[in-house]
Amino acid sequence: MNLKEYERLKADAQAEYRRKLEAIETVWKMSGGQNGVTANSPQFARVGKGTLQEAVRAALPNIGGEFTLRNVYNQIVLDDPLLAERIKDRLPSISSALKRMADDHELVLVEAGSGKRPSKYRRPG
Repeated sequence: MNLKEYERLKADAQAEYRRKLEAIETVWKMSGGQNGVTANSPQFARVGKGTLQEAVRAALPNIGGEFTLRNVYNQIVLDDPLLAERIKDRLPSISSALKRMADDHELVLVEAGSGKRPSKYRRPG
């Protein structure tokens, strides 16, 4: 390989790199990506069972009387909008958290849900 071939191959590789990088940036922007948001950002942090359970517990004092899963989620939206955004597709997990709390006697199951009708809960006492 001589200097001329080296320079040509290097220029080709750099051009290909720029094209690929531009394509990736275009796809990122089309998918609604934002500058500075990465997989390590808080918006994408994994929400574990404990985090969800604590969010449900924190929401309950602000909900009076009987409530459903939707009432709990709406209160989480008010209390912690960032967390609510991360769990909006995890409503079944909130439902499971409520069921566990009822099983542990932290909540009272007023009416079990069926089909599209949600379960109703209330705080004990």
